[in-house]
Amino acid sequence: MEHKNFGLTPTAFEQLVVDLKKNETHFFEQVFTKQFGETLVYLKREYSADHEDAYDAAMDALIAFRLRFVQGKLHYGNLRFLFTKMASQMYLRNKKNTIRTLENDLAQEQYLPESEPQEVPQQFHLAWQKLGDNCKDLLTKHYYGKMKLLEIAEELSKTPATVRKQKERCVKKLKDLINV
Repeated sequence: MEHKNFGLTPTAFEQLVVDLKKNETHFFEQVFTKQFGETLVYLKREYSADHEDAYDAAMDALIAFRLRFVQGKLHYGNLRFLFTKMASQMYLRNKKNTIRTLENDLAQEQYLPESEPQEVPQQFHLAWQKLGDNCKDLLTKHYYGKMKLLEIAEELSKTPATVRKQKERCVKKLKDLINV
């Protein structure tokens, strides 16, 4: 049995899908309970996530993962990696939405005068100044210019995987600088 597929053989994987389509979740719960815990540890370690945020992201990923099983969108392969990646993306999406909500709440509570444009929080501004030019350029293109990483990779003559990793490192560095 392969660890990358939660220890499932191809036959056991097929049975899991059949069970889920019948809404029988006992086997699914057994298989994913261990992975759920490992994913919590991963999110806490890699993103310095607190327990509640990591738990929410892993649970959202678990629900989405189950739905994909039922819809026949998942196939026997590196399921462990896929689940962890989905949980990571859920965590980052949830974190981004939390920041947006906080910014909107602050603006609505009128902490800043309406006549002045909303300023970038001081911590972010200071961290941005310390960030390298390559990171600033990449993050600006992706987040503000709404460019896809594939487009940025083509522009920089790099592989999409290289640009994705660079973006992840830049975001982590920016977060670290903000939290200093």
